[in-house]
Amino acid sequence: MAGVIDEDDRAAAMRWFLLLNEEPVAAEDRAAFARWLAGGEGRVAAYARAEELWDRFGAVQPAWQRMQARRRVSRRGVLTGGVALMAGAAASQLVAPGRLLADETTGTGERRRLVLADGSRVELGGRSALSTRLDGSRRLVTLEAGEAWFRPAADPRPFVLRTGQGLITATAATTTGAGAFDVKRRGGVTIAAALEGGLRLHPAAGAPVDLAAGHRSAFDARAAGEPRPCRAQEVLAWRRDRIVFEDETLAAVVEDLERYRPGRIVPVGARVAGLKVTAVFDLTRPDRALDILAETLDLRIRRLAGLALITRAG
Repeated sequence: MAGVIDEDDRAAAMRWFLLLNEEPVAAEDRAAFARWLAGGEGRVAAYARAEELWDRFGAVQPAWQRMQARRRVSRRGVLTGGVALMAGAAASQLVAPGRLLADETTGTGERRRLVLADGSRVELGGRSALSTRLDGSRRLVTLEAGEAWFRPAADPRPFVLRTGQGLITATAATTTGAGAFDVKRRGGVTIAAALEGGLRLHPAAGAPVDLAAGHRSAFDARAAGEPRPCRAQEVLAWRRDRIVFEDETLAAVVEDLERYRPGRIVPVGARVAGLKVTAVFDLTRPDRALDILAETLDLRIRRLAGLALITRAG
């Protein structure tokens, strides 16, 4: 029967849904999800059901936040099955992604401009989250998910940005209020662009790397990549509802597009995920971007409830 979903698939779908909504998502996790999803139509239906149940989360969000405040449930426990999905005919108990605990968040396709307590200016991209902690010794800002542009205010305290891969410290030019930079979290990597003034990247378990103005670098917890020149108008195109990709993998492209389109976009198979893309897309029309990718790369887009599958055509 088409309407019957296997219980194992139902439970696995919810675990995948929670993992894929936890920022950042590692590339190997996305590939593993694509393999799992390709295992049968029942799994596609199970994932669509998980997406539908998530839409009802608003009713239980305050309770979840109270539980997290009391530290009764950890994210690790959620992702390893410590919290189960209890679904009846009309009720569910769901667990929020970590970004719900951030100080500031944006929804899908939303941008938000902020002024921090010290006067620093920030703009958040779609599906992004930010936490701040300002004290007498330093200004610590955590990018929990997504992408943000920063212009630190003049202040003698260091301006430090934290991601899951390490720290980014604004150098002297920035702490005098003369700098600006952009940071994006994608998978298990942080991409930092020094636009005005320099940055110092501190991978959690690696050597620091200085980034001069007009350069960008990607880093994980172990090391930072070689700095490469970048143009501010391309890095910040998202602030004008555009996004620029230059020789990026399809997997990276769809991960960025997901922040501007409801649901998940899944390239099926390593060959599809690894296709290279150079393009400029309109972020107000993400589905058109998918259509262009399909036309230019000979792909097929299969749209389901809360899910877009990308496969080879034919």
